[in-house]
Amino acid sequence: MTAIRFHIGAHKTATTHLQLTLAHCRLAPGTRYVPLGWLRRTLTSPVRHGRPHLPWQRWYGGTWLFSDENILGTTAQGLKLYPDPARALRHFADTGLSVFLCVRRYDEFLVSAWGERLWHHGFEPFAAELPARRWTDLVRDLRRDLRGVPVHVWRYEDYRIHAQSIAQHYAGGAIEAFGAPLAQDPKSGFSARAVQELADRGSRRVGKRELLALRAAHPVRTASERYDPWSAAQKDALAAMYDEDLASLRRMAELWLPPAAPGQGEATSPASR
Repeated sequence: MTAIRFHIGAHKTATTHLQLTLAHCRLAPGTRYVPLGWLRRTLTSPVRHGRPHLPWQRWYGGTWLFSDENILGTTAQGLKLYPDPARALRHFADTGLSVFLCVRRYDEFLVSAWGERLWHHGFEPFAAELPARRWTDLVRDLRRDLRGVPVHVWRYEDYRIHAQSIAQHYAGGAIEAFGAPLAQDPKSGFSARAVQELADRGSRRVGKRELLALRAAHPVRTASERYDPWSAAQKDALAAMYDEDLASLRRMAELWLPPAAPGQGEATSPASR
């Protein structure tokens, strides 16, 4: 039987790091990871645009590891917390599908998703508004539209510390050896000065070379230099929303948590069925 363990993102939650980690791992026989470029070209991009090719992933009787954050939608949809997250995933629902999602603090996630759009679109000011849609809405939609499909969640804040443990969790324990440590992601955030420089250029799209030069000219050396559009009150509200969501996600999905210290209880919380 074919099983698909699909890491669906979200954007700006260390997806590239996980994909590169898997590409350099040695996996146990019976489990295969499909590199992102090939996966998008031959499967996920056609599926997203309603033109799927022959379902080659069903020809193999083992476990596939797929990872493509665009299966949820674009970064513009990410800024709205993905209003229809299961639209493309429905194509895989008749296989042994499990989905894996990383969530992140709202103040960081929304600004990072907005910053990612700068690499591909003209400048638009960031709308510093509390989100109307939340991580719990996304997971609720997945469970509603993908009946019986397990939903696994981990926190970006945990991935930064426990990357290999989470990768092993996602792979179902199939990683026999990890490759060499990865270099830092080159797409770090923008400084407040760099964002102001972009705003002064107007709405025209700025090319990658110009963006790289601008970021190099105005780097983020300290936390205070990073672009941060939120007020203190908004940050408090966003932090409270995130804490509420994590409590709810422990009941809605399989939430990966770091191994507990002795006597501290279980590390994971099963979803209510």
